Amino acid sequence: MVEELHKHGVEASVRRLTLDPLRGLVAQDVRIYDYKNRENTIAEISRISLDVNYAALLQRQAFLNAIDIRNAQVTLPLPEGADPKSPHAQIKNLHAHIYFPPEQIYVSQADGIFCGIRISATGQLIKRNDYQTVERRNAEEWQTRLAILQRSVSELSQFKFSERPHLQIKFSGDVAQLENARVEGTLQTGPWQRGNYQARNLTMTGEFADQTLSIKQCELQDDLGGFTASAIWRQPAGELQFQARSSLNLRTLLESVGLSRLVSDITFLSAAALRDFGIGKVGRRPAALAGHRPRRAGSVRAQGIPFLSANAEFSWDGERTMVRDIHVRHQSGELVGRLLDAPNDFRIDLASMIDANALRSLAPADTREFVNDWDWPHAL
Repeated sequence: MVEELHKHGVEASVRRLTLDPLRGLVAQDVRIYDYKNRENTIAEISRISLDVNYAALLQRQAFLNAIDIRNAQVTLPLPEGADPKSPHAQIKNLHAHIYFPPEQIYVSQADGIFCGIRISATGQLIKRNDYQTVERRNAEEWQTRLAILQRSVSELSQFKFSERPHLQIKFSGDVAQLENARVEGTLQTGPWQRGNYQARNLTMTGEFADQTLSIKQCELQDDLGGFTASAIWRQPAGELQFQARSSLNLRTLLESVGLSRLVSDITFLSAAALRDFGIGKVGRRPAALAGHRPRRAGSVRAQGIPFLSANAEFSWDGERTMVRDIHVRHQSGELVGRLLDAPNDFRIDLASMIDANALRSLAPADTREFVNDWDWPHAL
């Protein structure tokens, strides 16, 4: 039985094999291993029902037609050095039915719960009879993958879902060339919360094909507004293209992901509208983002100073930062300007009709007492 599973790319051990009158051939206490490194246990499953072609079995031919997994609990090991109390990556209540047609692995249905998210998968992989496993994955790469998975578990554990989210996955490809596989996914959630940030729903659809990841739809709604985005990441070139528009509760959202320092001195009295378009380089090469990004914040308060509105266009190519069409409105007047920050070059042009006395609190704390001793009768 173990040899038969090996023929289909599954390294396993079976403690007990019985013939059940209702379920057929049942394997109990099954362990699944990394087929490139048997020392790494991938999963432990209490029971698997096997659809066996007994005529082929007696003739010592390939005899496994399908396997049926019911209510399995799959637990992956923690990466080396991780806190033993850290939550494990687990798939609970796993049900799956997998067929093995000639030179194929066909998942007709797989369903389980991962970090509170229901995941459903279906798809087909080609596995030719002459397929040969490649060299074993080294321990360092295995630990890196476990660490990435563990980080994902830690992040997802901070979400609280009012309704169970559902992720649907469809896939196809060749076992010998998984990097060229085609994967489609759709994620839908109801209300959820992370920290103090509350969202009404999230919908995402994406596809990975020809080593290109395409996020075709990303829509998020919260109590102030919404977020829509699309993106394309071409892995061979390391190129990222994206478009986004947002009117979310930006401050609370940033606080929920540990980026509150970005807006620690700013309070948005109405939703901040962001519209972005960019092209970037990701991977080992330096980041290079460029595009047209008008940003508009309605009424905002910065270090206690109320502003009626703020607008700007921003671009960055990895070395140079340019902010154009800066336009800030205050009840006492307006400020316009632009900024360039490049290697060995810094320029800023400002024209203001805002009462300078109203901006005293923007001065650094160690100079604020000095600034408060001065009075500017005219706009700065």
